[in-house]
Amino acid sequence: MSASIQHTVKQALAGLAPPGLSAGCRHILAGDEQYILPAESASMATREPGARAATGTGRHIAHELLWRLGCVDPTILRGRSGSPIWPAGIVGSIAHDDTMAVAVVARSGALRSVGVDIEPALPLPDDLRAMVAAQDDRLGDLDPKLGGRILFAVKEAAYKASFPLDGRVLGFEDIAIDFKKGEAVTSPGRRLAVRFVTSPCILALAYAAVER
Repeated sequence: MSASIQHTVKQALAGLAPPGLSAGCRHILAGDEQYILPAESASMATREPGARAATGTGRHIAHELLWRLGCVDPTILRGRSGSPIWPAGIVGSIAHDDTMAVAVVARSGALRSVGVDIEPALPLPDDLRAMVAAQDDRLGDLDPKLGGRILFAVKEAAYKASFPLDGRVLGFEDIAIDFKKGEAVTSPGRRLAVRFVTSPCILALAYAAVER
């Protein structure tokens, strides 16, 4: 069953990805912290074993994607902000929930920036939904049960895509989502394309295209 879910998530990610973006996923397994490279580990604060396993899973997926792009050194350090530092000429993003990790990478000539998030397909608690929603959000015909969780995931992805470009720490109130347009607009004025799916889990992708 787990292999089937992983395959379905991989297909869903591929369906969200614009041209030039590579994506992968993997179930988080005990011992996956072994995939954290020594230099990566040195850049990370000590974390409890479960968190390190999830980090290792995400890094393992990203390493594989980077090797496919021809990167000789796939090391992904953690910056002071906690965001990953990608190899020169690469943009990417990593996310995980309690059971699965996902990663996306592209050459900077294909996309300027990208963010991904994964969440369980479960309603967001009402108190959290009140924190996530902003006055300028345009929710359209969003699923009433999963709408809060979708909004959360899309804003998380949008923040991950905006931070490398603007270096601004944003709250949920600083990101407005228009689901009809498929667009996120941040308070500094950054516009990002956003996409999502809700099955078998909620996957959200945000990216900034290269200006031609």
